[in-house]
Amino acid sequence: MFRVKSSFKTELEIQAPVKKVCEFFRNLANFTDLLGGVDSIRRESGGIARWTIATDTPVGRVRLSLPVRETSPHANVIEWSPAINENQNLLRYQLKFEEQNGATLVRVSQQVELRRNRAWDLHPGVGLMGEARLSAALERRINEAIEGFLARVKERLEGDDPGTKRAT
Repeated sequence: MFRVKSSFKTELEIQAPVKKVCEFFRNLANFTDLLGGVDSIRRESGGIARWTIATDTPVGRVRLSLPVRETSPHANVIEWSPAINENQNLLRYQLKFEEQNGATLVRVSQQVELRRNRAWDLHPGVGLMGEARLSAALERRINEAIEGFLARVKERLEGDDPGTKRAT
């Protein structure tokens, strides 16, 4: 089995009320607008949200579809986990929100794992790189994208940007 993995963890303080921050992150349109590489997020039946991600890799452009389902019953936590029966493109992320002196502390955790029987099932050029090298490249790109995304989120929420979309 060929596996490519990436993980990301960080904390971010946003000078905005916890309710406003939670609403922002619950609106999936904000991810497609502000998170590089996310082409679309489409809601499907059964509570599934299908994330379509496109990224350039050292071996060429890769486009993936990652079906996830919301899994947290807690109001102060947003958690998406792989859809039941998904065994190739696994995305899990969690956002925990904690109010601190009028600001909101956001704890972010994300894991991505791509599984294929053979490397070339992911992309014809992947066999030339190997799991470790491709995982490192994927992690670097994801980290850069999420860090940029969080900086834009902080700027938008703290600046009370009128372009902020309302939760749907």
